[in-house]
Amino acid sequence: MTGSEQKLPRTMLSAQSGEMLYRGVGRFTVSQGRRGITVERPGYYPRDGSEGIHVGDDMAITEAALRTLKEEIEAI
Repeated sequence: MTGSEQKLPRTMLSAQSGEMLYRGVGRFTVSQGRRGITVERPGYYPRDGSEGIHVGDDMAITEAALRTLKEEIEAI
């Protein structure tokens, strides 16, 4: 394991709802202008699949997708 990787627990409680959240991935669409990319974003999600909580590097894939979209738009 490298220094940037961390071992995260499989579950956590939502501070807002008290609901149990489970470590997994959720589909999320990143949009810029009329273009969009759907990514599988890691995080803690409730069983119903609604919005989750993201910690550590969970948002890195979203940020990379946004950078890609911006680069594509600037090249057009």
